[in-house]
Amino acid sequence: MNNNEGDADTMRKLKIGIIGCGEFARIMHIPNLKKNSRYKVHAVMDIDERSAEQAAADIGAVYWTTDVNRIMKDGEIDAIFITTRHDSHAKLAIMAADAGKHVFCEKPMALDADECEAVASAVKRNNVKYTVGYNRGLAPMITKASSLLKDLDGKKMIYHRIQAPFPEDSWTHDPNVGGGRFVGEGCHIFDLLCGLVQKPPVSVYASGGTFLNPKLVRIPDSAIVTITFADGSVAATLITSAGCPAFPKEVTEVYCENKAIYISDFKRMEYTGFDGHEKVSIEFESVDKGQAIETDMFADAVLNGAESPNGLIKAARAAVISYKVNESIEKGIPISICEEDYIL
Repeated sequence: MNNNEGDADTMRKLKIGIIGCGEFARIMHIPNLKKNSRYKVHAVMDIDERSAEQAAADIGAVYWTTDVNRIMKDGEIDAIFITTRHDSHAKLAIMAADAGKHVFCEKPMALDADECEAVASAVKRNNVKYTVGYNRGLAPMITKASSLLKDLDGKKMIYHRIQAPFPEDSWTHDPNVGGGRFVGEGCHIFDLLCGLVQKPPVSVYASGGTFLNPKLVRIPDSAIVTITFADGSVAATLITSAGCPAFPKEVTEVYCENKAIYISDFKRMEYTGFDGHEKVSIEFESVDKGQAIETDMFADAVLNGAESPNGLIKAARAAVISYKVNESIEKGIPISICEEDYIL
């Protein structure tokens, strides 16, 4: 269902509380929620009073608060959106689930495997919906690629690049707060690659290290990561934190059975060899990474009982791969992956 369909006055609305009113919430989630007629933001919370007050005014929330427990105990709230720093994601998701709230959590799911398991346990014992913000796999050009590939039995070769200058002083590089570049953002890409292959990942090998100032960044920030899948498909991604702002940030290439797909920055797509066409080109006016689509799908999951767009298995799968990327860089060897690692 399109987020603008239906009469907003007669449709049941999903009342939510937002925890974390920082930049990403302000520029992405709040605008998407304002456009979606199935949502009503009931309350917002941030430890910074000014941020909470401004967000509440912007979206028309009933109230703002700096007390997370007030949000959790509010019986008017159906679901919690978690858009805080990474080290609080697991704790807040567990609190929300235990309060009977459905959970939309920005990536990453958690900072380690034990936290992932704790989140999964809380979600299952409270029978609530859970999704994590792996929106790239829902981007229209990625879902188009998936539809082109779904009937092909051959092994796939995939390359994805994500490059940009990443601030050396970002809290993302703190392993105890942000988890590092691969845990904090690489999980997006690992989910995208798994979604395109549609087979279980079986191993990951990563070669890289710290390419930014090692005096400021004490955790690997850049690498070439290769994921091997159960059917023999191989996906490689180049993730660099010392990139060029004047160069396109992301590109995805897929090769299978003498066919090819090319996607640039989720805005331009070309594919060749499908349905008898030599070459088909698609171009959007603006970048669409799937955030609004995921937000709408989450509403559908809660209101209509549909499957969560990025539920526990997908959330944990990409998270586990990100942990194994750091392990592979440290040890210099491929690290095996099994379904028991992420089917929690």
